[in-house]
Amino acid sequence: AGLGAALASVPSLAGAQHGSSPPDVPLPQNAADPGELRFRQVHLDFHTAPLITDVGADFDATRFVQTLKDAHVNSINIFAKCHHGMAYYPSKVGPVHPGLKFDLLGEMIAACHKADILTPVYITVMWDQYAAEQHADWLAIDEHGAVDGASPLQPGWKRLCPNTPYLDYVQAQAQEVASNYAADGFWFDILHYSAYGCFCHYCMQERERLGLDSSKQEDRSKHAQTVILRTVDRLYSTVRSYRPHAMTFFNGQTRIGMRPYLKYYTQIEIESLPGGNWGYAHFAIMSRYVRNLGLDYLGMDARFHRGWGDFGGLRNQAALDYECFRMLAQAGKCSMGDQLHPRADLVKPVYERIGRTFKSVAEKEPWCAGAKAVTEIAFLSTAPQLLPGALATSDVGVTNMLAELHAQFDVLDHESEFSRYKIIILPDSHRFDDELLRKVKSYLAGGGRLILSHQSGLDAAGKRFGLESFGLEYV
Repeated sequence: AGLGAALASVPSLAGAQHGSSPPDVPLPQNAADPGELRFRQVHLDFHTAPLITDVGADFDATRFVQTLKDAHVNSINIFAKCHHGMAYYPSKVGPVHPGLKFDLLGEMIAACHKADILTPVYITVMWDQYAAEQHADWLAIDEHGAVDGASPLQPGWKRLCPNTPYLDYVQAQAQEVASNYAADGFWFDILHYSAYGCFCHYCMQERERLGLDSSKQEDRSKHAQTVILRTVDRLYSTVRSYRPHAMTFFNGQTRIGMRPYLKYYTQIEIESLPGGNWGYAHFAIMSRYVRNLGLDYLGMDARFHRGWGDFGGLRNQAALDYECFRMLAQAGKCSMGDQLHPRADLVKPVYERIGRTFKSVAEKEPWCAGAKAVTEIAFLSTAPQLLPGALATSDVGVTNMLAELHAQFDVLDHESEFSRYKIIILPDSHRFDDELLRKVKSYLAGGGRLILSHQSGLDAAGKRFGLESFGLEYV
């Protein structure tokens, strides 16, 4: 059936207008609070193309759980829907993987819960190959009128825009899972646009209604943030109406300046594979930022030597140890990414290696539970506040310098509290607007100290120092 028919089959969305909310529903049985974020998690990718046959044919619930227990895993993200748009449960909303003959999601949840292993459920959002092929009008469009993502002859994903009726479809899928399964949480993936925003006709028309100029990057960025926040709010409200204690996380917005999203998160997760595009600097910066936002957090590494889907590569033991132990050292918890084989049997040597690292993590937990970082120094990040993306090079530089000095430090945004630090560094590019000047003057009046480099400390026009009253003269 086409997606229109699929949507019509869901009672709460039949005839619904784009942007409507789900109705009030009774709470499901066993809607328990999963409790504190656990230290030893696996993120079990299962992006499985519909051409693959015999999906789940080797799944054995007892063997699956025993492998996890032997590897000291106590929480695992499992898949409801992958980037191909395939469902791994008997969905009435979207397509069930044609190679799957049983309810894989349901059997995983039941087996893991018997072993006290938590099961947050994964749902991809802005990558869905099936929906992209069915509904060209739901695709995100770049400033040249091209689809945001892979071209027809390239491998890769096409990005869908949640400012279209596509969001109704994803909401229906989330509602279906939340109402039928005892999920301990919901892990929504791929929630960000590229830097330019979106030029689909829905976004162009809405920006015009809002008085925003589509030719201006700043206006497109603000609108993109509005759309993503609206998407997060709808998905959060949907799953929480059925699972009021479920953990919720939205991947794609873990960045400097993520505070508007925090009310929708029960924890923060830092996807950061050092062998991939992230490198070692990413976690070093982001961990020192998110640990001060008031939520529990974990770092997400992967067993792949390079990046996601590096099936021939296996990260060496020393790397897994180092990368997980530095999560603990920065007052975080640990997640290890893997990809389930299409026949749904965990690869034993992978979990033997993960297990050696997680055994050591478990031994350290009594000293890490509830740990808080003690810091004297901080630096104000130079990363753009509205756009998720690559690290700011000045942030990498100051992080490397402070780490090599063995200094204990945090990373701040413009809303952070300054007074708790003896010294704050403003690297390279912090021009002083009225608000930053006020905060800095108050901090200095309270006995704080500053280190400014390059253009930091100049006024917005770059003509003089904002702190002239402190004896600074710009020559």
